[in-house]
Amino acid sequence: MTERETHGWGTSWGTPDIDVDVRALRRYHNLLEQTAAIGEVLFFALLAGIVGASFYLLNETNFENTIFYDGTDVVCIYDGRTGEIVNVE
Repeated sequence: MTERETHGWGTSWGTPDIDVDVRALRRYHNLLEQTAAIGEVLFFALLAGIVGASFYLLNETNFENTIFYDGTDVVCIYDGRTGEIVNVE
């Protein structure tokens, strides 16, 4: 490029390219479309998984279990569902 074509700034930005590879641009565009489609599917799959896991944890987890540890070798766990205290070895 000549000094006149680059406007003296050392860049060709803003000047039209004569040799544009249309096939490469179409392949790149198709690649971007496929990547976007895969990203959309993954987003909704992960969103459904997170909502399902949160629902399961909030409804199925027993938050009333208690571990009794008094410094001895005997450790007991209170089961909130059955109301029993179980010795853990």
